[in-house]
Amino acid sequence: MSESHEEEPAACEGRSEVETLIMEAAYRALKEHGYADLTVAHIADEFEKSKSLLYYHYDSKDDLVAGFLGFAGDHFLAMLEAAERDAAGPLDRLRAYVDIYLAAEVEGEMADAQRAIVDLRAQAVSEPRFREEFTRIDGHLRERLVAAIADGVADGSIDDAVDPEDAGAWLLATLTGAMLQRHTADYDVVTPVRAMLHGRIDEFEAGRDE
Repeated sequence: MSESHEEEPAACEGRSEVETLIMEAAYRALKEHGYADLTVAHIADEFEKSKSLLYYHYDSKDDLVAGFLGFAGDHFLAMLEAAERDAAGPLDRLRAYVDIYLAAEVEGEMADAQRAIVDLRAQAVSEPRFREEFTRIDGHLRERLVAAIADGVADGSIDDAVDPEDAGAWLLATLTGAMLQRHTADYDVVTPVRAMLHGRIDEFEAGRDE
Protein backbone atom coordinates (compact mmCIF):
# COMPACT_ATOMS: atom_id res chain seq x y z
CA MET A 1 0.00 0.00 0.00
CA SER A 2 1.42 3.35 -0.94
CA GLU A 3 1.80 6.53 1.05
CA SER A 4 -0.31 8.51 -1.40
CA HIS A 5 -3.50 6.64 -0.47
CA GLU A 6 -3.90 7.55 3.19
CA GLU A 7 -7.63 7.08 3.51
CA GLU A 8 -10.19 4.37 4.00
CA PRO A 9 -10.41 1.91 1.11
CA ALA A 10 -12.38 3.44 -1.74
CA ALA A 11 -15.46 1.84 -3.22
CA CYS A 12 -14.58 -0.97 -5.58
CA GLU A 13 -16.32 -1.44 -8.91
CA GLY A 14 -19.26 -3.81 -8.69
CA ARG A 15 -20.09 -3.13 -5.03
CA SER A 16 -23.22 -1.33 -3.96
CA GLU A 17 -23.14 1.80 -1.82
CA VAL A 18 -24.51 -0.17 1.15
CA GLU A 19 -21.85 -2.88 0.80
CA THR A 20 -19.12 -0.24 0.61
CA LEU A 21 -20.42 1.53 3.73
CA ILE A 22 -20.52 -1.79 5.60
CA MET A 23 -16.93 -2.56 4.62
CA GLU A 24 -15.80 0.90 5.72
CA ALA A 25 -17.58 0.36 9.04
CA ALA A 26 -15.85 -3.02 9.44
CA TYR A 27 -12.50 -1.35 8.78
CA ARG A 28 -13.07 1.33 11.42
CA ALA A 29 -14.18 -1.27 13.96
CA LEU A 30 -11.16 -3.49 13.21
CA LYS A 31 -8.82 -0.54 13.70
CA GLU A 32 -10.34 0.26 17.08
CA HIS A 33 -10.88 -3.21 18.52
CA GLY A 34 -8.68 -5.66 16.62
CA TYR A 35 -9.98 -9.01 15.42
CA ALA A 36 -9.91 -10.79 18.79
CA ASP A 37 -12.20 -8.27 20.52
CA LEU A 38 -14.30 -7.38 17.48
CA THR A 39 -18.05 -8.03 17.54
CA VAL A 40 -20.82 -7.48 15.02
CA ALA A 41 -22.19 -4.87 17.42
CA HIS A 42 -18.93 -2.91 17.14
CA ILE A 43 -19.29 -2.86 13.35
CA ALA A 44 -22.95 -1.91 13.66
CA ASP A 45 -21.94 1.03 15.86
CA GLU A 46 -19.73 2.33 13.03
CA PHE A 47 -22.41 1.81 10.36
CA GLU A 48 -24.21 5.04 9.52
CA LYS A 49 -27.34 3.49 8.03
CA SER A 50 -30.00 1.19 9.50
CA LYS A 51 -28.42 -1.65 11.47
CA SER A 52 -30.91 -4.05 9.91
CA LEU A 53 -29.17 -3.56 6.55
CA LEU A 54 -25.92 -4.84 8.03
CA TYR A 55 -27.56 -7.93 9.53
CA TYR A 56 -29.43 -8.53 6.27
CA HIS A 57 -26.19 -8.76 4.29
CA TYR A 58 -24.02 -10.69 6.78
CA ASP A 59 -24.79 -13.43 9.31
CA SER A 60 -21.74 -13.27 11.56
CA LYS A 61 -18.54 -11.48 12.49
CA ASP A 62 -16.45 -13.81 10.33
CA ASP A 63 -18.76 -13.31 7.34
CA LEU A 64 -18.24 -9.58 7.71
CA VAL A 65 -14.49 -9.88 8.10
CA ALA A 66 -14.19 -12.21 5.10
CA GLY A 67 -16.16 -9.64 3.11
CA PHE A 68 -13.81 -6.91 4.30
CA LEU A 69 -10.78 -8.93 3.20
CA GLY A 70 -12.22 -9.22 -0.29
CA PHE A 71 -12.97 -5.48 -0.30
CA ALA A 72 -9.49 -4.51 0.92
CA GLY A 73 -7.84 -6.92 -1.49
CA ASP A 74 -9.72 -5.49 -4.47
CA HIS A 75 -8.73 -1.97 -3.39
CA PHE A 76 -5.06 -2.98 -3.22
CA LEU A 77 -5.24 -4.63 -6.64
CA ALA A 78 -6.71 -1.40 -8.01
CA MET A 79 -3.69 0.46 -6.61
CA LEU A 80 -1.38 -1.93 -8.47
CA GLU A 81 -3.34 -1.39 -11.68
CA ALA A 82 -2.83 2.37 -11.33
CA ALA A 83 0.90 1.82 -10.80
CA GLU A 84 1.05 -0.35 -13.92
CA ARG A 85 -0.52 2.40 -16.00
CA ASP A 86 2.08 4.91 -14.79
CA ALA A 87 5.10 2.59 -15.23
CA ALA A 88 7.43 3.03 -18.21
CA GLY A 89 7.90 -0.72 -18.70
CA PRO A 90 8.05 -4.14 -17.02
CA LEU A 91 11.07 -3.34 -14.82
CA ASP A 92 9.42 -0.13 -13.62
CA ARG A 93 6.25 -2.11 -12.85
CA LEU A 94 8.25 -4.42 -10.59
CA ARG A 95 9.93 -1.47 -8.86
CA ALA A 96 6.54 0.17 -8.32
CA TYR A 97 5.15 -3.01 -6.74
CA VAL A 98 8.07 -3.06 -4.28
CA ASP A 99 7.54 0.58 -3.34
CA ILE A 100 3.79 0.11 -2.87
CA TYR A 101 4.30 -2.88 -0.57
CA LEU A 102 7.28 -1.47 1.28
CA ALA A 103 6.89 2.30 1.38
CA ALA A 104 9.73 3.97 3.28
CA GLU A 105 7.33 5.53 5.80
CA VAL A 106 3.89 4.22 6.73
CA GLU A 107 1.85 6.32 9.14
CA GLY A 108 -1.72 7.08 10.11
CA GLU A 109 -4.47 5.36 8.16
CA MET A 110 -2.08 3.38 5.98
CA ALA A 111 -0.28 1.90 8.98
CA ASP A 112 -3.64 1.05 10.58
CA ALA A 113 -4.81 -0.66 7.39
CA GLN A 114 -1.66 -2.75 7.10
CA ARG A 115 -1.84 -3.78 10.76
CA ALA A 116 -5.46 -4.87 10.29
CA ILE A 117 -4.48 -7.07 7.34
CA VAL A 118 -1.54 -8.58 9.23
CA ASP A 119 -3.88 -9.36 12.15
CA LEU A 120 -6.32 -11.10 9.82
CA ARG A 121 -3.60 -13.06 8.00
CA ALA A 122 -2.69 -14.65 11.33
CA GLN A 123 -6.33 -15.69 11.77
CA ALA A 124 -6.25 -17.41 8.36
CA VAL A 125 -4.28 -20.24 9.98
CA SER A 126 -7.52 -21.53 11.51
CA GLU A 127 -10.30 -19.75 9.58
CA PRO A 128 -10.89 -21.25 6.11
CA ARG A 129 -12.86 -18.24 4.82
CA PHE A 130 -9.97 -15.90 5.55
CA ARG A 131 -7.47 -18.34 4.05
CA GLU A 132 -9.61 -18.53 0.91
CA GLU A 133 -9.54 -14.74 0.54
CA PHE A 134 -5.79 -14.50 1.13
CA THR A 135 -5.26 -17.30 -1.39
CA ARG A 136 -7.32 -15.38 -3.95
CA ILE A 137 -5.57 -12.06 -3.29
CA ASP A 138 -2.09 -13.61 -3.26
CA GLY A 139 -2.91 -15.41 -6.49
CA HIS A 140 -3.79 -12.15 -8.22
CA LEU A 141 -0.69 -10.44 -6.86
CA ARG A 142 1.57 -13.28 -7.98
CA GLU A 143 -0.05 -13.19 -11.43
CA ARG A 144 0.80 -9.49 -11.75
CA LEU A 145 4.42 -10.05 -10.75
CA VAL A 146 4.74 -13.03 -13.10
CA ALA A 147 3.10 -11.09 -15.94
CA ALA A 148 5.47 -8.15 -15.51
CA ILE A 149 8.50 -10.44 -15.66
CA ALA A 150 7.10 -12.41 -18.61
CA ASP A 151 6.37 -9.16 -20.46
CA GLY A 152 9.95 -8.05 -19.84
CA VAL A 153 11.34 -11.32 -21.15
CA ALA A 154 9.09 -11.03 -24.21
CA ASP A 155 10.12 -7.45 -25.05
CA GLY A 156 13.81 -8.06 -24.30
CA SER A 157 14.09 -5.78 -21.28
CA ILE A 158 14.47 -8.69 -18.82
CA ASP A 159 17.05 -11.43 -19.21
CA ASP A 160 15.43 -14.60 -20.56
CA ALA A 161 17.31 -16.61 -17.92
CA VAL A 162 14.86 -15.22 -15.35
CA ASP A 163 11.97 -17.64 -14.86
CA PRO A 164 8.76 -15.57 -14.45
CA GLU A 165 6.94 -18.11 -12.27
CA ASP A 166 9.84 -18.72 -9.89
CA ALA A 167 10.86 -15.07 -9.66
CA GLY A 168 7.25 -13.92 -9.16
CA ALA A 169 6.69 -16.41 -6.34
CA TRP A 170 9.95 -15.35 -4.67
CA LEU A 171 9.13 -11.65 -4.94
CA LEU A 172 5.66 -12.08 -3.44
CA ALA A 173 6.94 -14.20 -0.54
CA THR A 174 9.69 -11.66 0.21
CA LEU A 175 7.33 -8.69 0.04
CA THR A 176 4.72 -10.39 2.23
CA GLY A 177 7.30 -11.47 4.79
CA ALA A 178 8.79 -7.99 5.04
CA MET A 179 5.34 -6.43 5.53
CA LEU A 180 4.56 -8.94 8.29
CA GLN A 181 7.85 -8.23 10.05
CA ARG A 182 7.34 -4.47 9.73
CA HIS A 183 4.26 -4.71 11.96
CA THR A 184 5.29 -7.53 14.30
CA ALA A 185 8.90 -6.68 15.21
CA ASP A 186 10.65 -3.61 16.63
CA TYR A 187 13.40 -3.21 14.06
CA ASP A 188 13.69 -1.85 10.52
CA VAL A 189 13.30 -4.71 8.07
CA VAL A 190 11.85 -2.58 5.29
CA THR A 191 14.91 -0.47 4.40
CA PRO A 192 17.34 -3.34 3.73
CA VAL A 193 14.75 -5.59 2.08
CA ARG A 194 13.52 -2.84 -0.22
CA ALA A 195 17.11 -2.02 -1.23
CA MET A 196 17.91 -5.69 -1.87
CA LEU A 197 14.76 -6.16 -3.96
CA HIS A 198 15.51 -3.11 -6.09
CA GLY A 199 19.03 -4.43 -6.58
CA ARG A 200 17.75 -7.84 -7.60
CA ILE A 201 15.28 -6.28 -10.05
CA ASP A 202 18.16 -4.29 -11.56
CA GLU A 203 19.95 -7.60 -12.09
CA PHE A 204 16.95 -8.87 -14.09
CA GLU A 205 17.72 -6.34 -16.82
CA ALA A 206 18.76 -7.93 -20.09
CA GLY A 207 22.35 -7.28 -21.17
CA ARG A 208 23.40 -5.96 -17.78
CA ASP A 209 26.45 -8.23 -17.60
CA GLU A 210 27.48 -7.81 -21.20
